[in-house]
Amino acid sequence: MEYESLRQVYAKLLAVISNEKESPELLEYEDSAVDCIIEQLQYMVENIRVFKDKLETFCTEQHKSEIDRLQYAVNSYLRIRIQKIEKNCTPLIKLLKSDARRAEKLMSAGEIKYLDSYFVNCEKYLSETILGKMNVPIQDAAHTFSLLELPQDESQLFSTSYVFVKALRQTEVIVDSENGDHDTVKMEPNSIHFLPYSSVRHYILNSSGDVVLM
Repeated sequence: MEYESLRQVYAKLLAVISNEKESPELLEYEDSAVDCIIEQLQYMVENIRVFKDKLETFCTEQHKSEIDRLQYAVNSYLRIRIQKIEKNCTPLIKLLKSDARRAEKLMSAGEIKYLDSYFVNCEKYLSETILGKMNVPIQDAAHTFSLLELPQDESQLFSTSYVFVKALRQTEVIVDSENGDHDTVKMEPNSIHFLPYSSVRHYILNSSGDVVLM
């Protein structure tokens, strides 16, 4: 995705952070926004290094404050994702083994490396403490993977998870009721609704820009 300005990519990253934070599932890694911000950070740091003696103190401090702001946003996004990866370690390992292409689309290369390391360390810790004293073959990774099960129907996985949703544009959302009926919720721009995550999930996964989680 091409961005016209730093302001635009920063706004995109804030929306991505909000969606990731409030979504009950790990969303696809937004490499375009993150990489763009990181490139800008590198450019700004280099400018300060090269022109430090020529810039006024106030100008230098302004640049440093902007760098801190951008770094904080990127770190917040990565921290939220790492927490989700740790929380959903076993399903993600199963996904990585059963559908590597999908896993590589969901996580960055660094996140996949972290997931693998985290899983191995957890297995090692358990084998050396509690489970190591029991007759459980957890050292056999293939056996461990075979015990992990993914939900069969993702459309029903988040029907009981509710989120606050803000409409960025006029949007119609279909909400399934318990009796099998379908209700249409018309969301006006800037209106906020409390809806099942399953009803807005496709907007979030497709990065449509119609709604944002709060």
